[in-house]
Amino acid sequence: MTPPATSTNDAPSNSSPPVNDDNNLQRSSTSLRKERRRSLVQASMRDAFAGAAAGAFAKTAVAPIERVKLLMQLRVSASGSSSSCVATCRAGDVPGGSALQVARSVYETQGSLAFWRGNTPNVVRQAGAAALNFMLMDWYKGAISPIMHWSLSLPSNRNVEDRVKRRKLISSFLSGGLAGGTTTTFLYPIEFMRTRLAMDVGATKETRLYPRGMRDVFLGIWKSDGIKGFYQGYGIALSGVMVYRALHLGGYDAVKTEIMHRRRYSEHAPREAARTTDMSLTMSERFAAAQIVSIVAGTLCYPIDSVRRRLMMQAGQPLDERLYRNSFDCFRKVFVNEGIQGFFLGIGPNLIRSFGGAVLLVGYDVFKGMIGV
Repeated sequence: MTPPATSTNDAPSNSSPPVNDDNNLQRSSTSLRKERRRSLVQASMRDAFAGAAAGAFAKTAVAPIERVKLLMQLRVSASGSSSSCVATCRAGDVPGGSALQVARSVYETQGSLAFWRGNTPNVVRQAGAAALNFMLMDWYKGAISPIMHWSLSLPSNRNVEDRVKRRKLISSFLSGGLAGGTTTTFLYPIEFMRTRLAMDVGATKETRLYPRGMRDVFLGIWKSDGIKGFYQGYGIALSGVMVYRALHLGGYDAVKTEIMHRRRYSEHAPREAARTTDMSLTMSERFAAAQIVSIVAGTLCYPIDSVRRRLMMQAGQPLDERLYRNSFDCFRKVFVNEGIQGFFLGIGPNLIRSFGGAVLLVGYDVFKGMIGV
């Protein structure tokens, strides 16, 4: 007896659809991961471009002020007037007096373009530093985020809103400091060359110590000290820049967060304020926050900057002729011989130069808006 014919509609249909569903789900998950990775890379590249453009623009704008600041800050070391430290100024001593007198002397003896001497490595360094700082700050902030979220689960007497606000501030300062430390490690040799070029006060190619610019600095230090010569003062610089960037980048981010927090919970417009983002801050609010942060960070970290630059100026000298054995020795001798004011030589132009730091921070926000980050 022949079995009854089986209809095609009665055939079992439970095996293939689950396989197809699993395959589709796996492909969808893989595609989603790739899309997230692509978005992260694109966002990082945009952050880097915005930071580089803002950094190059800001440094070029304040280059004359920065050179006057360096000449005043390293006057003692460069001229060798009170020590046997570095004598990089073959054509004569660094001009003395106030910032205006130094600027007038540079203009009369070296010309107007001398105010931008050393600006090329400065732009390269600052563009790279700004790009890496902002890009790495966002990256570190993302890496710290899971820890910050986990810490919210710990028992606390504070309300959730205050705890979230506190975690955002901590995340801003930590990510800013870590980004600054990482960037300094990579770009310190360029900062070193920029400092040496700025202290070359020769008026002509015959009287300048580095007539061919960065090339002469690089070859001279490489022959005398090798790669370690480009990292004179690196230890104190690393600690200083982490503090500075934590205050500068993290502080700016924290001030913006504070402004948004107060606006969000203002009693005037609570619903509208709840949708506030940092791009809704006015230009004047952002610039005021950036200027305050730049002045505070620059002043607090200025003694560390003075010490590291004095150590930079010793590169190329025999060890037995160097005045400062290390960072602590430099701190001690400057304090004993020059007093507290020795750490703040050139602080006046540096406060004016903080305008460039504010331009950098606000410019980053603007460039990010222009490229659609």
